[in-house]
Amino acid sequence: MNKNLLFSMLALTACAFADGDTTNSSILLADDNLVAGRMDSDCKPKPVECKPKPVECKPKPKPCEPCVRKGMAPIVLTSSRPCDDIGLYIFADALYWHADVTNAEWAFVNSTGTAAPASGANQELAFKWNWGFRVGIGYEFDHDQWDSDIYYTWFRNNSTGSGKGSSNSTGFTVGAPGAASSLNTDSSMVPGTVATGSATAKLDFNVIDWELGRSFYISNSISLRPHVGVKGAWHKLTESESFTGTGVIASYASSDETKSWAVGPSAGINSNWYFGCANTMPVGRNGEVKDRPGFSIFGDVSGALMYGHFKNTHSESGATAAGAVAGGFTASGLNRNLMVPVLTGVMGLAWDMCFSCDKMHLGIRAGYELQYWFRQNQRFSNFNTAGSLGESAAAPRHTRTTGDLALQGLTIDVRFDF
Repeated sequence: MNKNLLFSMLALTACAFADGDTTNSSILLADDNLVAGRMDSDCKPKPVECKPKPVECKPKPKPCEPCVRKGMAPIVLTSSRPCDDIGLYIFADALYWHADVTNAEWAFVNSTGTAAPASGANQELAFKWNWGFRVGIGYEFDHDQWDSDIYYTWFRNNSTGSGKGSSNSTGFTVGAPGAASSLNTDSSMVPGTVATGSATAKLDFNVIDWELGRSFYISNSISLRPHVGVKGAWHKLTESESFTGTGVIASYASSDETKSWAVGPSAGINSNWYFGCANTMPVGRNGEVKDRPGFSIFGDVSGALMYGHFKNTHSESGATAAGAVAGGFTASGLNRNLMVPVLTGVMGLAWDMCFSCDKMHLGIRAGYELQYWFRQNQRFSNFNTAGSLGESAAAPRHTRTTGDLALQGLTIDVRFDF
């Protein structure tokens, strides 16, 4: 009873100190909750709703599906490979080529026979025309209509150069007085005593190529095939010279050999320029592009930059009329590594035909091909000025000279797709 009276008085006291405006005042009531020492309030804070931002879920592209920017589309050029089919193809080439080697002078012939002024011409190695071949195999893929092939090129060539004269003149000029001297050896033969001279050379040429390309039309009558690949080669170039005379040294001979291998990346582009109304690109009823058999002018260019290793040997020997050794020289440590640039090109006429419901193809091409190989003739020169015209002091020049290799000639190609 006393406790209730005390709490009632406290409540009335709180109301007395409150603001006079009873409508805006808080009235404390004493009830059982106050008796228990607790007060309830109607001002409970509202919970804050935290909504996470939605995550944009982009679907992953399907395998082999190109990912392009919005608003852009890839440009796909129509394939121009023969009959537009998938499968193997083989080809074989007949080569009728001629080789030229720079830095191939081996003797000087003086028609006047006097030291000063001297007048004459250098004797140079001259290669013959010869046959070679090229064989290869390839495959046309379904993936973006790519194609790939590998092929091997084989060629051999020989060179000769010789001349004869009377006993008191060189064999390289008709009539006396005449004289001759070697341009690459340490021969001490007196030029006026040289009677004959001869030189030979032999080239072994081997190349293997791998290419990856794609053929496509850029207009109704022009197609291109860009390609990349790897080129490898191994060559052997042998040169020999010999002289005979009537002096103390009756004969003198020398031999040079260069063995090399090289490998490196290659790239190029092939083109076909179709002509005639029958050779425009036909389109089927449903818009598909069909095969285009017929005639075309073709032109191919390519290049390679190869890392090569060259192994060189050089030797000389002389003899008297009795057969005794008279002079000689052998060089060692001539190996070296070099970068080897290569340029190739061919142009001619082509004919193509599809048959067996466009599942097979036969193509024939005939053109003129050129290849230029830099730094292939790594020749060692041991020229002795004591035996040359116009100089009397003995001063052998042991130097390396570099020459290039050029190949040119007719190429006939037959290709069969199946």
